[in-house]
Amino acid sequence: MGTGNLLILVGVFGAVMGVFLAIGVLIQRRKAPGAADRWQAGVRKKEAPLAAVRSKARRKSRRRRSESLSLRLARPLAALWKLGDSSQSRLQELLVHAGIRHKGAVEIFLGAKFALALALPAAVAAVFLWRANMGGGPVHFRMLFIYAVTSLVVGLMAPIMWLRSRARKRIEKIRLSLPDALDLLIVCVESGLGLDAAMLRIGREMSDVAPEFSEELALLNLEISAGKPRRDCLRNLALRSGCDEVESLAARINQAAKFGTNLGNSLRIHSESLRQKRRQEAEERAAKTTVKLIFPLVFCIFPAIFVVILGPAVVNLMDFFSQ
Repeated sequence: MGTGNLLILVGVFGAVMGVFLAIGVLIQRRKAPGAADRWQAGVRKKEAPLAAVRSKARRKSRRRRSESLSLRLARPLAALWKLGDSSQSRLQELLVHAGIRHKGAVEIFLGAKFALALALPAAVAAVFLWRANMGGGPVHFRMLFIYAVTSLVVGLMAPIMWLRSRARKRIEKIRLSLPDALDLLIVCVESGLGLDAAMLRIGREMSDVAPEFSEELALLNLEISAGKPRRDCLRNLALRSGCDEVESLAARINQAAKFGTNLGNSLRIHSESLRQKRRQEAEERAAKTTVKLIFPLVFCIFPAIFVVILGPAVVNLMDFFSQ
C-alpha cells in the first residue's frame, strides 16, 4: 500500500474513532453525578460498614463474572446509543417476539448494530484503497463517500429489518400451530385432565412439530408452577407470542374460568373460528393470484410466445420484400 493511501486510511480511522470517543466522553459526563452528590456518596460510603461494602463489591464482581463475553463486549458500544423508554420497550418486545429473551439481549443487539455500522464503511474504505494500490490508480473519493454512506445506512437498517423478519416468521409459525394445539387441548380437557396438566402435556407432545409454541407453553407452565395466577400467566403468554389469536385464546380461557362455562365447547368454537379464518385467508390469496399473474404473463411469457409464433413469418416477410 502506498504511503499516501496509508496516511489517508489512518486519518479517516483516527477521525472516526475521535468522534465516537468524544461522544462517549460527553455521555459519561452527562451520566456522572455532581460534586455534591459525589460528596454525599463518599460520606455514605464512609458511614457504611466495611463488611457491607465488601459484600456489595463481591456480589458485583460475581455478577460481572457470570455475564457472557458478548454482553461485556457489546455494553460499551450499546452505551453510545441513546434510546427512549418507548423505543427500548419496543425493541425488547421485538426481541421477545423473535424468541431472543436472554439477559442483556437489548445491549447485545445495540452493540452488534453499532459494530456493523462501523465495520461496513471501514471494509468499503479498505477495499477501495486496496484496489487503488493494486491498480496503481488514484482513489475515487466521491465513489468512496457514496459507498461508505450506503454501507453505513445498510449497517444501521439491516439488523432491525432482520429482527422484524424473524419476529414475523415466529408469530406466523405460532399462529399456524394454534388450531392443532387447540384440538389436543380439547381432547385432554374432555378426557379428564386439568387445564394446567393439559397444557403441560401439549407442550411436550408438540415439541417436535411446533417448537416455538411448545417453548411458550413451557414458560407458561413454569410461571404457573412458581405460584403466579393463571390469568396473569395467560396474559404474559399473549404478550410473549405477539399473536392476536393467542391473545383471544387467553381471553376466552379467562372468561370461561370466570363465568364457569364449559371450557371444551368454548375451545372447540375458537378452534373452528381459527380454521375458518385460515380457510378465508387461503381463498383470498387464491383469488389474488389471477391479478398477480398478469405482469409475468405480459412481460415474460407473451413476448416469448410472440417470438416463437411470429418469428418465422417475420423472417419470410423480410426475405420476400428484400427480393
